[in-house]
Amino acid sequence: MKRPTQPLAALIIAGGRGTRFWPEARSHRPKPLFRFDGERSLLEDTIARVQPRIPSERIFVLVAADQARAFKRALKGLLPAANLIVEPEGRGTAVAIAYGTAIIGHRVGPEVIVAIMPADHFVPEAEAFSRTIGEASELARREHAIVVIGVTPTRPETGYGYQQIGRAIGAGFQVARFVEKPDAARARRMVRSGRYLWNAGIFVMSLTTLRRELDQHAPALAAMMDRFGAMKPAELGRVYHRLVFDSFDRVVAEKSRRLLGVRARFTWNDVGSWEGLWAAMRGESHSVVTGQVVALHSSGVLARGGKRLMVLLGVEDLVAIDTEDALLIAHKSRSQEVGQVLDELKRRGLHSFL
Repeated sequence: MKRPTQPLAALIIAGGRGTRFWPEARSHRPKPLFRFDGERSLLEDTIARVQPRIPSERIFVLVAADQARAFKRALKGLLPAANLIVEPEGRGTAVAIAYGTAIIGHRVGPEVIVAIMPADHFVPEAEAFSRTIGEASELARREHAIVVIGVTPTRPETGYGYQQIGRAIGAGFQVARFVEKPDAARARRMVRSGRYLWNAGIFVMSLTTLRRELDQHAPALAAMMDRFGAMKPAELGRVYHRLVFDSFDRVVAEKSRRLLGVRARFTWNDVGSWEGLWAAMRGESHSVVTGQVVALHSSGVLARGGKRLMVLLGVEDLVAIDTEDALLIAHKSRSQEVGQVLDELKRRGLHSFL
Protein backbone atom coordinates (compact mmCIF):
# COMPACT_ATOMS: atom_id res chain seq x y z
CA MET A 1 0.00 0.00 0.00
CA LYS A 2 1.15 3.53 -0.80
CA ARG A 3 1.94 5.52 2.33
CA PRO A 4 -0.35 8.55 2.68
CA THR A 5 1.39 11.88 2.21
CA GLN A 6 1.90 13.85 5.42
CA PRO A 7 0.39 17.34 5.18
CA LEU A 8 2.82 20.25 5.18
CA ALA A 9 2.07 23.41 7.19
CA ALA A 10 4.00 26.62 7.87
CA LEU A 11 4.56 28.35 11.21
CA ILE A 12 5.78 31.91 10.69
CA ILE A 13 7.14 33.38 13.91
CA ALA A 14 6.68 37.15 13.94
CA GLY A 15 8.62 38.22 16.99
CA GLY A 16 10.80 41.22 17.74
CA ARG A 17 10.15 44.92 17.41
CA GLY A 18 12.99 45.77 15.05
CA THR A 19 14.27 48.69 17.11
CA ARG A 20 17.22 49.20 14.74
CA PHE A 21 14.74 50.19 12.02
CA TRP A 22 13.41 53.21 13.88
CA PRO A 23 11.70 55.50 12.91
CA GLU A 24 9.83 53.25 10.46
CA ALA A 25 9.54 50.33 12.89
CA ARG A 26 7.63 51.30 16.05
CA SER A 27 5.94 49.57 18.96
CA HIS A 28 2.68 49.56 16.95
CA ARG A 29 4.45 48.63 13.69
CA PRO A 30 7.03 45.89 14.38
CA LYS A 31 9.72 44.84 11.91
CA PRO A 32 7.72 42.07 10.12
CA LEU A 33 5.17 44.71 9.08
CA PHE A 34 7.86 47.00 7.72
CA ARG A 35 7.83 47.50 3.92
CA PHE A 36 11.45 47.34 2.85
CA ASP A 37 10.57 48.00 -0.80
CA GLY A 38 7.78 50.44 -0.01
CA GLU A 39 5.15 47.97 -1.28
CA ARG A 40 4.84 44.60 0.49
CA SER A 41 5.74 44.00 4.12
CA LEU A 42 8.29 41.38 5.13
CA LEU A 43 5.41 39.29 6.53
CA GLU A 44 3.50 39.52 3.25
CA ASP A 45 6.63 38.45 1.37
CA THR A 46 7.10 35.48 3.72
CA ILE A 47 3.51 34.32 3.21
CA ALA A 48 3.82 34.72 -0.57
CA ARG A 49 7.00 32.60 -0.59
CA VAL A 50 5.34 29.59 1.04
CA GLN A 51 1.96 29.77 -0.71
CA PRO A 52 2.99 27.98 -3.91
CA ARG A 53 3.70 24.86 -1.81
CA ILE A 54 1.43 25.33 1.23
CA PRO A 55 -2.21 26.50 0.96
CA SER A 56 -3.37 29.50 3.00
CA GLU A 57 -5.44 27.37 5.36
CA ARG A 58 -2.23 25.65 6.54
CA ILE A 59 -0.13 28.82 6.96
CA PHE A 60 -0.07 30.09 10.55
CA VAL A 61 1.47 33.23 12.06
CA LEU A 62 2.51 33.31 15.72
CA VAL A 63 2.76 36.61 17.62
CA ALA A 64 2.85 37.78 21.22
CA ALA A 65 -0.36 39.19 22.70
CA ASP A 66 0.90 42.77 22.90
CA GLN A 67 1.29 42.85 19.10
CA ALA A 68 -1.78 40.81 18.16
CA ARG A 69 -3.93 43.79 17.14
CA ALA A 70 -1.41 45.08 14.59
CA PHE A 71 -0.95 41.64 13.04
CA LYS A 72 -4.67 40.93 12.94
CA ARG A 73 -5.13 44.04 10.80
CA ALA A 74 -2.16 43.16 8.60
CA LEU A 75 -3.34 39.59 7.93
CA LYS A 76 -6.89 40.53 6.98
CA GLY A 77 -7.56 39.09 3.53
CA LEU A 78 -4.25 37.20 3.49
CA LEU A 79 -4.96 34.28 5.83
CA PRO A 80 -7.96 32.94 7.75
CA ALA A 81 -8.39 34.95 10.96
CA ALA A 82 -8.09 31.76 13.04
CA ASN A 83 -4.57 31.20 11.66
CA LEU A 84 -3.17 33.96 13.86
CA ILE A 85 -1.78 32.12 16.90
CA VAL A 86 -1.33 34.43 19.89
CA GLU A 87 1.14 33.73 22.69
CA PRO A 88 0.22 35.26 26.06
CA GLU A 89 3.76 36.69 26.09
CA GLY A 90 7.05 36.12 24.32
CA ARG A 91 9.03 33.33 25.99
CA GLY A 92 11.68 32.54 23.36
CA THR A 93 11.73 30.31 20.30
CA ALA A 94 11.71 26.93 22.08
CA VAL A 95 8.39 27.74 23.77
CA ALA A 96 7.02 29.49 20.69
CA ILE A 97 7.72 26.48 18.47
CA ALA A 98 6.26 24.02 20.98
CA TYR A 99 3.11 26.10 21.40
CA GLY A 100 2.64 26.99 17.73
CA THR A 101 3.15 23.46 16.43
CA ALA A 102 0.85 22.05 19.13
CA ILE A 103 -1.95 24.34 17.93
CA ILE A 104 -1.24 23.38 14.31
CA GLY A 105 -1.37 19.71 15.28
CA HIS A 106 -4.85 20.21 16.75
CA ARG A 107 -6.01 22.01 13.59
CA VAL A 108 -4.30 20.01 10.83
CA GLY A 109 -3.64 16.62 12.42
CA PRO A 110 -0.92 14.85 14.42
CA GLU A 111 0.96 13.66 11.31
CA VAL A 112 1.67 17.19 10.08
CA ILE A 113 5.13 18.33 9.01
CA VAL A 114 5.77 21.98 9.87
CA ALA A 115 8.15 24.41 8.18
CA ILE A 116 9.09 26.96 10.87
CA MET A 117 10.55 30.29 9.83
CA PRO A 118 10.98 33.91 10.95
CA ALA A 119 8.73 36.56 9.42
CA ASP A 120 11.40 39.17 8.83
CA HIS A 121 14.04 37.75 6.49
CA PHE A 122 14.81 39.10 3.03
CA VAL A 123 14.60 36.36 0.34
CA PRO A 124 14.24 37.60 -3.25
CA GLU A 125 13.76 34.20 -4.97
CA ALA A 126 10.37 32.83 -3.93
CA GLU A 127 10.42 29.85 -6.29
CA ALA A 128 13.86 28.69 -5.14
CA PHE A 129 12.72 29.08 -1.53
CA SER A 130 9.70 26.86 -2.22
CA ARG A 131 11.90 24.15 -3.79
CA THR A 132 14.22 24.18 -0.79
CA ILE A 133 11.30 23.80 1.62
CA GLY A 134 10.08 20.85 -0.47
CA GLU A 135 13.48 19.14 -0.25
CA ALA A 136 13.69 19.77 3.48
CA SER A 137 10.19 18.42 4.16
CA GLU A 138 10.88 15.24 2.18
CA LEU A 139 14.14 14.69 4.09
CA ALA A 140 12.37 15.33 7.41
CA ARG A 141 9.66 12.81 6.51
CA ARG A 142 11.99 10.09 5.26
CA GLU A 143 14.63 10.37 7.99
CA HIS A 144 12.31 11.30 10.92
CA ALA A 145 14.67 14.18 11.58
CA ILE A 146 14.81 17.88 12.29
CA VAL A 147 16.04 19.56 9.10
CA VAL A 148 17.64 23.01 9.23
CA ILE A 149 18.30 25.10 6.14
CA GLY A 150 21.82 26.41 5.60
CA VAL A 151 22.81 29.30 3.32
CA THR A 152 26.08 29.45 1.40
CA PRO A 153 27.98 32.37 2.98
CA THR A 154 28.99 35.28 0.77
CA ARG A 155 31.25 36.91 3.35
CA PRO A 156 32.82 36.13 6.77
CA GLU A 157 29.86 37.51 8.74
CA THR A 158 30.40 37.66 12.51
CA GLY A 159 26.76 38.39 13.37
CA TYR A 160 25.34 35.07 12.09
CA GLY A 161 25.39 31.52 13.38
CA TYR A 162 27.01 28.79 11.24
CA GLN A 163 26.49 25.06 10.77
CA GLN A 164 29.23 22.63 9.80
CA ILE A 165 28.47 20.27 6.93
CA GLY A 166 28.88 16.61 7.89
CA ARG A 167 28.40 13.40 5.88
CA ALA A 168 25.86 13.34 3.07
CA ILE A 169 22.42 11.90 3.79
CA GLY A 170 20.05 11.79 0.82
CA ALA A 171 19.62 15.29 -0.61
CA GLY A 172 21.02 16.76 2.60
CA PHE A 173 23.75 16.23 5.16
CA GLN A 174 24.30 15.62 8.82
CA VAL A 175 24.93 18.82 10.75
CA ALA A 176 28.24 18.20 12.51
CA ARG A 177 27.93 21.19 14.85
CA PHE A 178 26.79 24.77 15.26
CA VAL A 179 29.09 27.77 15.69
CA GLU A 180 27.40 30.85 17.11
CA LYS A 181 28.65 34.28 15.97
CA PRO A 182 32.38 33.60 15.54
CA ASP A 183 35.02 36.31 15.67
CA ALA A 184 36.26 37.74 12.37
CA ALA A 185 39.35 35.51 12.05
CA ARG A 186 37.42 32.32 12.71
CA ALA A 187 34.62 33.37 10.37
CA ARG A 188 37.16 33.91 7.57
CA ARG A 189 38.65 30.44 8.12
CA MET A 190 35.22 28.79 8.12
CA VAL A 191 34.08 30.53 4.94
CA ARG A 192 37.35 29.68 3.14
CA SER A 193 36.99 26.00 4.10
CA GLY A 194 33.69 25.65 2.23
CA ARG A 195 32.43 23.35 5.00
CA TYR A 196 30.21 25.85 6.81
CA LEU A 197 26.86 27.44 5.99
CA TRP A 198 24.99 30.28 7.61
CA ASN A 199 22.21 29.09 9.88
CA ALA A 200 19.04 30.69 8.47
CA GLY A 201 16.89 29.77 11.49
CA ILE A 202 14.44 27.81 9.30
CA PHE A 203 13.51 24.36 10.62
CA VAL A 204 11.36 21.63 9.08
CA MET A 205 10.13 18.65 11.10
CA SER A 206 7.11 16.54 11.83
CA LEU A 207 5.14 17.07 15.01
CA THR A 208 6.06 13.52 16.01
CA THR A 209 9.77 14.26 15.62
CA LEU A 210 9.52 17.48 17.61
CA ARG A 211 7.68 15.74 20.43
CA ARG A 212 10.31 12.99 20.54
CA GLU A 213 13.14 15.53 20.73
CA LEU A 214 11.42 17.58 23.43
CA ASP A 215 10.75 14.40 25.44
CA GLN A 216 14.50 13.85 25.46
CA HIS A 217 15.81 17.39 25.91
CA ALA A 218 12.95 19.38 27.54
CA PRO A 219 10.40 16.92 28.97
CA ALA A 220 8.46 19.60 30.87
CA LEU A 221 7.87 21.49 27.64
CA ALA A 222 6.93 18.27 25.83
CA ALA A 223 4.29 17.58 28.47
CA MET A 224 2.83 21.04 27.92
CA MET A 225 2.31 20.34 24.21
CA ASP A 226 -0.45 17.86 25.07
CA ARG A 227 -2.25 20.49 27.14
CA PHE A 228 -1.83 23.68 25.11
CA GLY A 229 -4.76 23.11 22.76
CA ALA A 230 -7.28 22.54 25.55
CA MET A 231 -6.26 25.40 27.86
CA LYS A 232 -8.50 28.39 28.46
CA PRO A 233 -6.84 31.84 28.14
CA ALA A 234 -6.45 32.49 31.87
CA GLU A 235 -4.83 29.11 32.51
CA LEU A 236 -2.65 29.44 29.42
CA GLY A 237 -1.38 32.82 30.62
CA ARG A 238 -0.47 31.43 34.07
CA VAL A 239 1.27 28.37 32.63
CA TYR A 240 3.07 30.30 29.92
CA HIS A 241 4.58 32.77 32.34
CA ARG A 242 6.27 29.89 34.20
CA LEU A 243 7.89 28.40 31.07
CA VAL A 244 11.58 29.32 31.22
CA PHE A 245 13.59 27.88 28.32
CA ASP A 246 16.40 29.06 26.10
CA SER A 247 16.18 29.30 22.31
CA PHE A 248 15.15 26.30 20.20
CA ASP A 249 18.71 26.10 18.86
CA ARG A 250 20.16 25.66 22.35
CA VAL A 251 17.36 23.56 23.87
CA VAL A 252 16.93 21.10 20.99
CA ALA A 253 18.90 21.62 17.77
CA GLU A 254 22.41 21.72 19.26
CA LYS A 255 21.72 18.56 21.31
CA SER A 256 19.80 16.47 18.79
CA ARG A 257 21.31 13.36 17.23
CA ARG A 258 18.72 13.54 14.44
CA LEU A 259 19.67 16.93 13.02
CA LEU A 260 20.11 17.16 9.26
CA GLY A 261 20.61 20.08 6.91
CA VAL A 262 19.86 21.07 3.34
CA ARG A 263 21.63 23.74 1.37
CA ALA A 264 19.45 26.72 0.44
CA ARG A 265 18.80 27.23 -3.26
CA PHE A 266 18.02 30.89 -2.58
CA THR A 267 19.93 33.98 -1.51
CA TRP A 268 19.13 35.14 2.00
CA ASN A 269 19.72 38.09 4.24
CA ASP A 270 18.79 38.43 7.89
CA VAL A 271 18.43 42.17 7.49
CA GLY A 272 19.13 43.49 10.99
CA SER A 273 19.91 47.17 10.43
CA TRP A 274 19.62 50.00 7.91
CA GLU A 275 23.12 49.19 6.69
CA GLY A 276 22.06 45.55 6.24
CA LEU A 277 19.06 46.69 4.17
CA TRP A 278 21.36 48.81 2.00
CA ALA A 279 23.63 45.79 1.42
CA ALA A 280 20.69 43.51 0.57
CA MET A 281 19.00 45.88 -1.88
CA ARG A 282 21.75 47.86 -3.56
CA GLY A 283 22.48 45.41 -6.41
CA GLU A 284 24.97 47.06 -8.78
CA SER A 285 24.11 50.52 -7.48
CA HIS A 286 25.93 52.22 -4.63
CA SER A 287 22.76 53.85 -3.27
CA VAL A 288 19.23 52.71 -2.42
CA VAL A 289 16.68 55.50 -2.74
CA THR A 290 12.87 55.25 -2.41
CA GLY A 291 10.12 57.84 -2.18
CA GLN A 292 10.52 61.53 -2.89
CA VAL A 293 14.30 61.69 -2.82
CA VAL A 294 16.76 63.45 -5.13
CA ALA A 295 20.37 62.34 -4.53
CA LEU A 296 23.07 64.38 -6.36
CA HIS A 297 26.78 63.53 -6.32
CA SER A 298 26.10 61.13 -3.44
CA SER A 299 27.11 57.48 -2.96
CA GLY A 300 26.60 54.64 -0.51
CA VAL A 301 23.33 56.23 0.56
CA LEU A 302 20.16 54.62 1.92
CA ALA A 303 17.39 57.23 1.73
CA ARG A 304 13.65 56.74 2.22
CA GLY A 305 11.55 59.80 1.58
CA GLY A 306 8.19 60.66 3.08
CA LYS A 307 5.56 63.19 1.99
CA ARG A 308 8.04 66.02 1.59
CA LEU A 309 10.91 66.17 -0.88
CA MET A 310 14.33 65.09 0.42
CA VAL A 311 17.44 66.37 -1.39
CA LEU A 312 20.89 64.91 -0.72
CA LEU A 313 23.90 66.74 -2.13
CA GLY A 314 27.49 65.50 -1.99
CA VAL A 315 27.07 63.01 0.88
CA GLU A 316 28.42 59.50 1.36
CA ASP A 317 27.54 56.46 3.47
CA LEU A 318 24.47 58.11 4.93
CA VAL A 319 21.13 56.78 6.20
CA ALA A 320 18.26 59.27 5.88
CA ILE A 321 14.78 58.07 6.88
CA ASP A 322 11.84 60.50 6.80
CA THR A 323 8.47 59.60 8.35
CA GLU A 324 5.41 61.67 9.27
CA ASP A 325 6.67 62.55 12.74
CA ALA A 326 10.38 61.76 12.85
CA LEU A 327 13.54 62.08 10.76
CA LEU A 328 16.65 59.94 11.23
CA ILE A 329 20.01 60.97 9.77
CA ALA A 330 22.92 58.69 10.65
CA HIS A 331 26.24 57.45 9.34
CA LYS A 332 25.56 54.09 7.73
CA SER A 333 28.29 52.33 9.71
CA ARG A 334 26.54 53.26 12.97
CA SER A 335 23.07 52.01 12.02
CA GLN A 336 23.45 49.09 14.46
CA GLU A 337 23.34 51.71 17.23
CA VAL A 338 19.87 53.07 16.43
CA GLY A 339 18.54 51.28 19.50
CA GLN A 340 20.36 53.90 21.55
CA VAL A 341 18.05 56.50 20.06
CA LEU A 342 15.06 54.77 21.64
CA ASP A 343 16.82 54.70 25.00
CA GLU A 344 17.36 58.44 24.74
CA LEU A 345 13.74 59.08 23.69
CA LYS A 346 12.56 57.12 26.74
CA ARG A 347 14.91 59.09 28.99
CA ARG A 348 13.43 62.34 27.66
CA GLY A 349 9.86 61.13 28.04
CA LEU A 350 9.19 61.18 24.29
CA HIS A 351 7.15 57.96 24.38
CA SER A 352 4.87 58.90 21.49
CA PHE A 353 7.84 58.44 19.14
CA LEU A 354 8.68 54.89 20.28
